[in-house]
Amino acid sequence: MTQSTPDPVTSQETLLVRSTATGFEQAIAAMAGLFTAGPLGVLAAWGAIRGLQGKWAPWFVLGIPAAIALNIFQIALLAAIVGTSYTEDKQPIEIDQRGENQEQIIHI
Repeated sequence: MTQSTPDPVTSQETLLVRSTATGFEQAIAAMAGLFTAGPLGVLAAWGAIRGLQGKWAPWFVLGIPAAIALNIFQIALLAAIVGTSYTEDKQPIEIDQRGENQEQIIHI
């Protein structure tokens, strides 16, 4: 984005350049974040490209370790959720000295 503005020192018109990420760049960054780091990666990638004003090189440098950390966090969170919801309905089996299987009865 460019805009001309008067220079207060020389009274000449100068060109003001602002570097921002376009909507297309933000969408591409968000999709890359989704495919590499899951749902949290979308937010991280989108926020990073906006914060870095559309500069892709630092976005990659920050994104690679961030994707690894986000994936570890999300997998651990998913494992904790699945682990707490899984219940086992099987009775424990005890093997007696003759080698035959006998079910152990547990009274609750």
